[in-house]
Amino acid sequence: VTGAVVGLVVITPAAGFVSTIGAFAMGIIGAILVYPFFQFTSGIDDSLDTFPCHGISGFFGTMLTGCFAMEGGLFYGGGFKLLLAQFVASMAVAAYAAFMSTIIFLFIKFVMRTRVHKDWEDAGLDEFVHGEAAYTHSPTKSYPKNQSEQSDELSGTETSQSA
Repeated sequence: VTGAVVGLVVITPAAGFVSTIGAFAMGIIGAILVYPFFQFTSGIDDSLDTFPCHGISGFFGTMLTGCFAMEGGLFYGGGFKLLLAQFVASMAVAAYAAFMSTIIFLFIKFVMRTRVHKDWEDAGLDEFVHGEAAYTHSPTKSYPKNQSEQSDELSGTETSQSA
């Protein structure tokens, strides 16, 4: 499924400027180019691989537009002019997005927590955030009990769970 999303993200900047064959080629080429970026772990909490799926794919889509655009594209006799313009625009957008995201993040960090408590994260957020357990039937991993069961055990009372 992620490969299909990557292909769609790659073609999005070029919609309306490339042929059907060009769009198909861009999706395939883009998915191949983006795949290695899913293998890198930078230590940033990105459990859904949002940055490679959308950031890197969008960049490659923008660059491939400079190649496959029917008017002015590299493969249609337009030379490197459009490709260079796409690169400059991509860098400008990346710089703007990074700057504004940093400003927004610092403001949010100033007024509230930006991460959950470490012990909540270690125990699993399903219990602490949603009040229910997920993946409780895993044969390979035991999961902690929910908060109400833990507090009842400490107080010496028992609760019944409804199914």
